[in-house]
Amino acid sequence: MKKVLKNFALFSLVLLNGFYLSSCGDKEDDLITDPQTQAKITATASTSTATLPNSRMAVGAFTVTQFTVGTQNVEMKYFAKADLTAGISLGNLQSKTILNANLQKTASSKKSNVLITGGKSQFSLIGEGTTPEGNYTEATFKLYKNAGANANDPMFQKSVLITGTINGKITQFWTESEKMLRASTKTSTGVELNQNTEVVLVFEMDKLFAGVDFTKAMDANGDGRIEISPSSPDGNAAIFSKIEANMESAVSLRKR
Repeated sequence: MKKVLKNFALFSLVLLNGFYLSSCGDKEDDLITDPQTQAKITATASTSTATLPNSRMAVGAFTVTQFTVGTQNVEMKYFAKADLTAGISLGNLQSKTILNANLQKTASSKKSNVLITGGKSQFSLIGEGTTPEGNYTEATFKLYKNAGANANDPMFQKSVLITGTINGKITQFWTESEKMLRASTKTSTGVELNQNTEVVLVFEMDKLFAGVDFTKAMDANGDGRIEISPSSPDGNAAIFSKIEANMESAVSLRKR
């Protein structure tokens, strides 16, 4: 009996030590050891064509006056500056995530960001704080449906809302999707973050509306408004599905 108790005690001690070492390992993995810098991440909307000062943003027949998008759970990947300055080639580098950086913590909260207002694009702050220096190659985030807003709030139960006009008729696109989106940089080297850098999630309107013929958008119920939404009261289900599908390739990560 004593031998059994002794063996049980030894087994318990081994388990306890293993748990302790595992916990320590997890904490070490979570620690940020790379030099850090202050940075911020914002969001905006753009088109590929140059627009005149004070002009409204238009893509095809759709003139956009307002664009709001909800974001949450932002994560970014980077190549450490120390690895790059050491001369290690990108092909041999493994990207890191900034799970415990202040920048990512603030950027991961739920926000409804106004990217276009009055027909003009603007930069909306998603988060700011310290983050490792290095070259950032992508950001992933989840669309945020604002279920907690007042019922009179235009964003109530919506994650994306775009309003404007098509041939002079009031038009609205909205979705309640909370899908994950990925924003990559235009080059494999990414964008360098150091000394108060600002990185931007750019919603490219040309890509968002690619393959959409807004001249075919209908006001089937005759209420004087063109609605492109999940319920499709105006018979615009095909246009809605195309815009939703385009979201997955319509966002890029850039340096401001």
